[in-house]
Amino acid sequence: MGDANISQHLPVYVVIMAGGAGTRFWPQSRLAKPKQFLNLWGEESILAATVRRALLLTSPERCLIMTEELYGDIVKEIVPHIPAENIICEPVNRDTAPCLGLAAMKIQERCENAIMIVLPSDHYIEDEEAFVRTLQRAANWAAHHPDLTTIGIKPSAPQTAYGYLDCGKARGKGVYEVKKFLEKPSLPLAKQFVSGGNYLWNSGIFIWQTNVLLGAMKEHLPELGALLANWQQIENKSQRDAMLQLEYVLAPKISIDYGIMEKAINVAVVPADFCWDDVGSWQALEKYLPKDEKANSLADNGRHVGIDTKHCIISVDTGLVATIGLEDMVIVRQGDILLIAPRERDQEVKKMVQKLAALGLEEYL
Repeated sequence: MGDANISQHLPVYVVIMAGGAGTRFWPQSRLAKPKQFLNLWGEESILAATVRRALLLTSPERCLIMTEELYGDIVKEIVPHIPAENIICEPVNRDTAPCLGLAAMKIQERCENAIMIVLPSDHYIEDEEAFVRTLQRAANWAAHHPDLTTIGIKPSAPQTAYGYLDCGKARGKGVYEVKKFLEKPSLPLAKQFVSGGNYLWNSGIFIWQTNVLLGAMKEHLPELGALLANWQQIENKSQRDAMLQLEYVLAPKISIDYGIMEKAINVAVVPADFCWDDVGSWQALEKYLPKDEKANSLADNGRHVGIDTKHCIISVDTGLVATIGLEDMVIVRQGDILLIAPRERDQEVKKMVQKLAALGLEEYL
C-alpha cells in the first residue's frame, strides 16, 4: 500500500523489535532461536509474518529490524528481502527505550523527520486489512500532532498479563487521550478495568514522529537523550558506529513504557479495529493449536499418546510422550528438556529460566 496513504509530507518507516528472548515459551524458545523466529502458528515464522504486515505500510527500504548481534544472521535468513543495512544489531540489550532511540537516530541519518511505526515482532494479528486501516489512522494523526500515539485493544476478558490504558476524552475521530498507563493488574483490578469500559489493553504498538520521540527522550530520559545527541553529532559514520559500540552499554536499561509513556502528557491512543494477541505464554497459544477429542491442544507431531488425559497443552518435537490421568497441564518436550507444569502456572516458566541461569545451567537455555 505504501506510505502515500498515510502522510503526504513525512516518509513512513516501520521499526520491528526482534531482540527478545521469549522466555515464557521455554523450552521451545531458547537463546539460540527465541520465540519470534519460530513457527508457533501457521507456516511462516512470527517475524516473517510481522515483516509481511509491515510491508503493507511501507517499502522494504523503510523497514528496519532491531535485534541483537546473536540474531543478525537469523534475521537475514528469514527476511532476505529486507536490505542488510536495515537489520540493526544492538551492541547489548538495554530494553526498549534505548532500542527505539537508536532506531529513531538511524532513521534521522536518512531524513530529518519521519513517521516511525513500532511493531513488536511476536504478535498475532487477525484481519490484516483492519490492521492497516488502524495503523494508517494512527500514523495520519501522528503526522499532524506532536503526540506519542499508541494502539489500544478492547479487552475481551480481565487479563492480568497485559498492561492497561486509562482513556480520556476524544482528541479527534477515533483518537483519545491517555490519562494513565497501568501495569499488569491483579485479577480484581482487571475486572474493574473491563467493567469500567474506558480501559484498553496496551498493545505495545507505537506511532510518532522521530523528532517527537527524541524530544521526549531528552525530557524524560536525559541520560539517554544526551547519548543519542552526542552520537548524532559525529558526522563520520564509521566513527559514529565505533562510538556507539563502545558507549551503548552506558544507556539506561529501561522500557519505553516506564521511561517515556508513563511520564509523558502528550500521549494519544487509537483503539484497534482488528483482533490482536501477544501470545505471551503456553496457555495463550492453545487457541491456535489443533484439539483432540479430549480438548487437548496439540503441537505433538503425532508423538503423544494419552489415556484419560484432557485439557492439556502438549508440544513434542522428538521421541514419545505418554500420559495417564493428567488434566490441565502444560507438557513440552524439546530436545533434551521436558517441562511439566499446571496450566494456571504457565506464567512462571520465565521464573524457571531465571532459576536455571542462577544455577549455571546455561546449556539448557
